[in-house]
Amino acid sequence: MNYNREEITVSGGKAEIIHLQMNDQNSLTGSNMKELAVILKEIRNDSSKKGVILTSDHEKFFCNGLDADNLLSTPKEKLLDEVGGIVVLFGELILFDKPLITEVTGYAMGGGAVITVASDYKYMYDGKGRIGFTEVNVGLPLPGSFIDRIKMCVEPRYWSEVCLEGTVYKAVEAKKIGLIDEIAATKEELRKISLKKLDSLSKIPMSAYRSTKNMLNGGLIAKLEQYQKETAYAFQQPGVIDNLLEAMTALKEKRRPNLK
Repeated sequence: MNYNREEITVSGGKAEIIHLQMNDQNSLTGSNMKELAVILKEIRNDSSKKGVILTSDHEKFFCNGLDADNLLSTPKEKLLDEVGGIVVLFGELILFDKPLITEVTGYAMGGGAVITVASDYKYMYDGKGRIGFTEVNVGLPLPGSFIDRIKMCVEPRYWSEVCLEGTVYKAVEAKKIGLIDEIAATKEELRKISLKKLDSLSKIPMSAYRSTKNMLNGGLIAKLEQYQKETAYAFQQPGVIDNLLEAMTALKEKRRPNLK
């Protein structure tokens, strides 16, 4: 089971806390990304559910991006679909028009940062974890959908270091640049912040919330298909997949990658 779904009661009705528990690093595969997308669609269509908190009980990782073992075992002709799955999942997160809160409980690299930034509210435990869009550092162009979302929350003077350098941030640093909304000294405090916000949001008429959220994200929603095509084109450029495979191999072998 990749996701533990915990139903809770809020002032406006019911909601869910979805605990990520995919593997030893909570990393993403095409299969578990599709599973999360299905869960989000189900909750979106369930009138009794008022929102979602995404979290992880893993001691170290919230979500550590794409799974290296999975990518290295995927036939090369299928890698584009496997890697592109994160863009599809991002689209489903943006289309989820009910309250969506993410608790960054540990490391949130690459895909973990993508899940975080797609949420309405982003809270982080001020521990040893870090967050960053590390795609460029493994040879992957950062998809336009991620960049446009980053621009909606991160202060403009930090766009270059977030997107072009793949800078990794501690909780305090992530809050400073706008990538994270609030930080908490303990995971218990983190949960209190999330529950308080979700309970407050659940009191808002859901039809108004959903319509307004869809308008807020309208620019992204209108371009979801375009984003997927642009990402597929970017990933097909010479050297991109070779660099990704070299980066994943180096990660497994605990050495510096030789990227070209």
